[in-house]
Amino acid sequence: MDTNTEILHDFAPYFRILKNGSIQRLVGTEFVPAGQDTTTGATSKDVTIDPNLNLSVRLFLPPNPSKSEKLPILIYFHGGAFILESAFSPTYHAYVGSLASNCNVLAVSVDYRLAPEHCVPAAYDDSLAAIQWVLSCKDDWLAEFGDFNRIFMAGDSAGGNIAHNMALREIGTKIERLILFHPWFGGSEPKVTDEGHMKSRFVTNMLWKYACPSADSVDDPRINPMAQDAPSLTGLNCKRLLVCWAGKDGLKEWQKAYYEAVKNSEHQGEVEMCESEGEEHCFHITTPGREKAKELMDLVASFFSKN
Repeated sequence: MDTNTEILHDFAPYFRILKNGSIQRLVGTEFVPAGQDTTTGATSKDVTIDPNLNLSVRLFLPPNPSKSEKLPILIYFHGGAFILESAFSPTYHAYVGSLASNCNVLAVSVDYRLAPEHCVPAAYDDSLAAIQWVLSCKDDWLAEFGDFNRIFMAGDSAGGNIAHNMALREIGTKIERLILFHPWFGGSEPKVTDEGHMKSRFVTNMLWKYACPSADSVDDPRINPMAQDAPSLTGLNCKRLLVCWAGKDGLKEWQKAYYEAVKNSEHQGEVEMCESEGEEHCFHITTPGREKAKELMDLVASFFSKN
């Protein structure tokens, strides 16, 4: 047996890392065609932004969109530790479609390149390119239905990390609403020493090195927004920020620390938080039928609709 193809780290049922540095993805590879979704009521289509990079987005319209009343534009970044999932997988097709329908937004789900084939910063570069494409108004749905004065941004796990990092970039417009669902943050200094947190810390350290081998450590400002050399959180380019975490998520102490750091900074926008007690990391996406997942969706709809 070729030792290079032996399993180095086994994260079944999600993925396996092999000794040769490649990955076996066990979830998130199935492609769901765009179109009319009878479950969510949303209609979707795919647009290729850059064929050389294989950079695409999936756009979602809610049922019966009004041409006279423009819709907020939600740019969404999927999770998956920078190595899994896509905008076209069953999980994210369903979830972003439900966001479009329940929150009455025009959603743009970004299919950024994944590590290890394309290590970080590829995901950030693709996400920024997708934002710039949205703001260029080159798509007919965006031109006909989108309100460019109401740009929203959100993401979960690694996608929440991306959303945070994009909010620190100069994109040419203000982000009206920013939601970080269970964002993937970490660092070398443990926040607490319980078993769940320490396990998540070990996994974060290992996966960040795998996704971003050029980083010096897990205190790289892109994964640790509270690192000494991280950009000031005062510079977050959003009017309203909602940080969400789950009670049983081993990453929650980092997410709580981030919320407190933004709140205690000189950031001029409003900062809110939501804890889903007794729930696991990204439960609202993997088990959307749960009562607390429905409650979170209602909260998101309310957050988006605030004047």
